Amino acid sequence: MGAKDITEKQLADYNDVFADIINGVLFDGEQVVSENELQNVKDKSQYKFNNKIHEQERDISKRWIPHKICFALYGLEHQTDTEPYAPIRIIGYDGASYRGQLTKREWPKPKYPVITIVLYFGTKHWNQPKSLYECMEIPKRLKPFVNDYKINLVEVAFLDDQLDKFHSDFRIIAEYFINKRQNIDYMPSAQEIKHVDEFLKLMQALERDDRYENVLHELQREGKKEGVKMSEVLDRIENRGIAIGEKRGISIGERRGREKMANAINTLNSILLEQNRIEDLKRAVADWEYQQLLLAEYGLDDEDEQSAQE
Repeated sequence: MGAKDITEKQLADYNDVFADIINGVLFDGEQVVSENELQNVKDKSQYKFNNKIHEQERDISKRWIPHKICFALYGLEHQTDTEPYAPIRIIGYDGASYRGQLTKREWPKPKYPVITIVLYFGTKHWNQPKSLYECMEIPKRLKPFVNDYKINLVEVAFLDDQLDKFHSDFRIIAEYFINKRQNIDYMPSAQEIKHVDEFLKLMQALERDDRYENVLHELQREGKKEGVKMSEVLDRIENRGIAIGEKRGISIGERRGREKMANAINTLNSILLEQNRIEDLKRAVADWEYQQLLLAEYGLDDEDEQSAQE
């Protein structure tokens, strides 16, 4: 797994965020899973394709110790787009997890179930298969012999009525994507971001917007690690955008002003040559003020252009 993928998954790797997602999705917001009852699981497996051995690893896997259950999250890195074969991908991960239980002697018996949750951050409904049956055409007579496999899909941007089931930093992210989908004026809640570094890195990955990382660097330079709210993050992003826009606008204005002035001077030079005013032409090249008088004489001057030149 690359460094970028690891960075983008660090927020949900915190037990408080992971437990919050599990409780909100599986237990209707009831605080069933405690963050102290979770243990990280390195869920790696290998498969052979084109005569080559490939390694695959879960995004995040944790074991719920009291009940010997493994929970896994899939889709945190860039799942803002739908995926056509998610059920096949998930069945591969889950199958590898079960197969691994047959060889891991350190795990207690009996064997444990695996529950995978797919987090989708898109602002349009998932329009791809959610089950194995939907991924392929199966003759009706053979369907009873093919086990279906359904994914546990969470459309984060559509958690409107379920937002209060979440309490961690995940709630702030869900609130943001809900408002993004509704396209209304966004008034972030007063909830403070607990894991600021990981939160902003995940937002950068999900939104593909480097301004979140820029805000993170600003906060780090200021030594601000606590008390950060989403409203402050968005204000910093907006102010940065305004500043960049103003700077870019000034730059464009200056360039256009220079271009207009150059065109005016070229026109003046052509006129002076046609009228055989060679001495005036030479003086205009060396004397800017005289050049401006000649531009005014022929109606080629413009106050805005002169300001840009200055």
